[in-house]
Amino acid sequence: MRYEVFAQIKPGDEINHVGRVEADNSRLAKSYARTTFNEEDWNYMAVVAEENLLEVTGEHDIPTPEGEL
Repeated sequence: MRYEVFAQIKPGDEINHVGRVEADNSRLAKSYARTTFNEEDWNYMAVVAEENLLEVTGEHDIPTPEGEL
């Protein structure tokens, strides 16, 4: 399974996408992310399973702020 990796260098900075890892589960994904992207002293790092990303572009209907399509 693919996991997207997001990180923040300092508190208050934006959280940026820094890369991707492949792992069998979320525990391994966190470990792989920590060792793969260890070039910075990150304040915050998170992984998100690719299947949990919510697309906001493309040909899908985009709901209005009121929830209508």
